[in-house]
Amino acid sequence: MNVTVEKPVENQKIDNYYICANKVVREDKNGNKFLLLRLMNTNGIIGAVKWRVDAALVESFEQGQVVKATGRVKKSSYRDQLEIELDGIIPITDADEVDPASLQPASPRDLGEMEAELEAIRGSITNTYLVVLLDEIFTDEMYQAYCQAPAAKGIHHNYIHGLLEHSLSVSRVADAIAGQYPDVNRDLLVTAAILHDIGKTVEFDYATAIDYSDQGRLLGHIVLGEKIVDDAIGQLEAFPQELKLQLLHLILSHHGEKEYGSPIRPKTPEAFILNHADDIDAKANIFERKRADSDDAWSEFNRPLDRFLYLRKAED
Repeated sequence: MNVTVEKPVENQKIDNYYICANKVVREDKNGNKFLLLRLMNTNGIIGAVKWRVDAALVESFEQGQVVKATGRVKKSSYRDQLEIELDGIIPITDADEVDPASLQPASPRDLGEMEAELEAIRGSITNTYLVVLLDEIFTDEMYQAYCQAPAAKGIHHNYIHGLLEHSLSVSRVADAIAGQYPDVNRDLLVTAAILHDIGKTVEFDYATAIDYSDQGRLLGHIVLGEKIVDDAIGQLEAFPQELKLQLLHLILSHHGEKEYGSPIRPKTPEAFILNHADDIDAKANIFERKRADSDDAWSEFNRPLDRFLYLRKAED
């Protein structure tokens, strides 16, 4: 069964299905156990609390499982965010009762339109070696994973098809910047924009709730992505060594700084542009979603951006 859900509002009564994205058991000062949950559906993720739980309830469901939750939406007592104060939570073990895929948040963009845009961007690349490389990488299995995967667990584009949406945006931004500078290798830059987060196809498990795979936790998407591209180049004959070196540099440096996860800092003009295009799109997505989720003038303190966000739009 597919499930349609409404966007939560304060004081709304809840009786609906969710995927348990995160589950933490805590104790209050009197030794009573309670649950702190992150519940996910097509509207995104909302926090939830269930006071005074027993061992049977705690052990009845796991993170990543579909549950039916009842309760009421309220403002959190310790932060200015909506959460559900739960009356009850029931694990759903029958896959026929609820299709988990119907609960997963997905890109607001149409998948078919994004696939057509990806095809057009690939078609604009004229360097034969890069065209063949993209064909080598995008086998049926990899292509499906690339179109399905999220771009993050919790910061930006953290929903199904998020990787594709983000990669297309980065490609457009990078292409626009490249047009301002004649010495920039546009085909190299756009190819890197398409592939810069390819490692996220294996960094995340997202059959139900989005979480890191073992490879994702141990290696991270930058290392995984560099390996995917390097292995694909190894299958091709006579791929230019300089082109390979610079493409791998773009992937390894696209987070800009070592403290942000890049093993190396950008050292070519294409790498600088990719780093900033990636950063712009990630931050713009945070603003877009905050504006869509709130009618307030200001957001709560945003930790990824380290500031409060002003959400009002300027009048036309």
